[in-house]
Amino acid sequence: MRFSEIKKIMKENKKWLDMLEEYDRTGHLPTEKIRRSFTLKRMHFKKLKEASRKSGRSMSSLLEEMIEKGL
Repeated sequence: MRFSEIKKIMKENKKWLDMLEEYDRTGHLPTEKIRRSFTLKRMHFKKLKEASRKSGRSMSSLLEEMIEKGL
């Protein structure tokens, strides 16, 4: 395998590589769910709840997707 092919594969699978690095560093899988309490503005909560209702997905899964795209 050429170095360029390896770089391409690593780029395509960056999410999984990052997850394995996190596991190596901490000993915890980054896919484990953690329950935390936080606050939202009422208008943002209403928008999130409406989006959840329309899409049929949980608010948690919508938030996780938004965080992955935004961070």
